Amino acid sequence: MTLISFSPYKMEEDLIEQPNALLSKKAPMKTLIIGIGNPGRGDDGLGPALVERLAGAAAGTWPEGSITEPPEGISALWKYQLNIEDAGLIRDFDRVVFADASMEESEPPTLKEITPAASIAFTTHELSPAAVLALSEELYDRAPSAFLLSIPGFSWDLAEGLSDGARRNLDRAVDLLRDHLERL
Repeated sequence: MTLISFSPYKMEEDLIEQPNALLSKKAPMKTLIIGIGNPGRGDDGLGPALVERLAGAAAGTWPEGSITEPPEGISALWKYQLNIEDAGLIRDFDRVVFADASMEESEPPTLKEITPAASIAFTTHELSPAAVLALSEELYDRAPSAFLLSIPGFSWDLAEGLSDGARRNLDRAVDLLRDHLERL
């Protein structure tokens, strides 16, 4: 898991221990972007690839036509999957965007608001974004506003790198995310 914040704090542990220090600059909203997926499973790595784009923005190396600079107050990390501990991670943010690959090949990337929804499962090893929000609400009496950025993929084999179609959808997803962040 990699945490990228546009401040001096870099590790998830710093974020949990000092959430307000992480975003010491005055920002309109404290936003966390969580990329979900496995870069070793082809297009399942779309969530982590989005976070890598954010890292590039922080270093001033975003591709032309992408976000030109990282917005203040934005932190990002990627994980293979969501877990119960993520309820504590998101609790001090105003907004969370969960970015994940979608198997809906024919759809363009979508950004939908999600609400807390408890789920019954036989494992706590993997949770949906709505279940993480519900845990945050249950444990900490608050859940941030949240959105799911679904990025269509095409290839799910054991392989590193994105398919051509997934790379195009990643570009579209970056534009969609930029427009969303600029509006709020």
